[in-house]
Amino acid sequence: MNKLKDFIEKNKKTTLENLPEIIEEQHGKKILKMTSVLSDFMTQVHEEEKLIILIDIVGFSKSSTRDQVYKIYLFQSYLTKKILTNKIATSGKIHISHFVPTGDGCYIVADKCDENTALNFLISIVSGFRKIENKDKIELSIRASALIGKVVPFFDMARHFNYIGEGMNEAARILSGGQNILEKEFLKENPDQAGKEKLFSRNSLYLGDSLVSSLHNFTESYSKLYKFENVPDKHGLTRNITVLQGIL
Repeated sequence: MNKLKDFIEKNKKTTLENLPEIIEEQHGKKILKMTSVLSDFMTQVHEEEKLIILIDIVGFSKSSTRDQVYKIYLFQSYLTKKILTNKIATSGKIHISHFVPTGDGCYIVADKCDENTALNFLISIVSGFRKIENKDKIELSIRASALIGKVVPFFDMARHFNYIGEGMNEAARILSGGQNILEKEFLKENPDQAGKEKLFSRNSLYLGDSLVSSLHNFTESYSKLYKFENVPDKHGLTRNITVLQGIL
């Protein structure tokens, strides 16, 4: 990311239209070109292990159009000011590779790092959203999932730099599966609170097994920890999911 910024700074004629070419120059042959993949499949696909984070805005689809626009504005402003300017304090360096928008949130793809650095960064992100203030007092609650997983960088149909791969899919399954089982557990314990389960699961962090061995270093950062084993998805695939509920 820093090399890319330096390159853009030196090239004053940079525009959004030629940004793909700049990214390609930085990454070289690692970027998958869908126009040539069939002719040279094995040499074009380059898997990379990355820290993958999926952030989801809670209740986004139920908001009015005006509130959706405002929530996206708050969401993007926070990420831009805090992450791209390195104002989130962490115990080590996080190198962001790319943001992939999802409509009601985004993926953050970062270089693989040690667990303590990743967890510190993740907890800081979630807790930071709780402190956002805005004049209309619109609450911006989020959920986030994370793991170390495999991805492939490529140019999509709009010629935007993007990522695909098992890691991206797994982050989504961890978030959806973890949220569903956490809300079911809440209703079992509080049957009179039907309708409030989604409020219960917000401001939570859902982790794959690749990011849980150092959690003992962060016990003061959340209100409760849940461990769910063999959580199934719609494809019948299962995974363990650890949830940090109520990030402080």
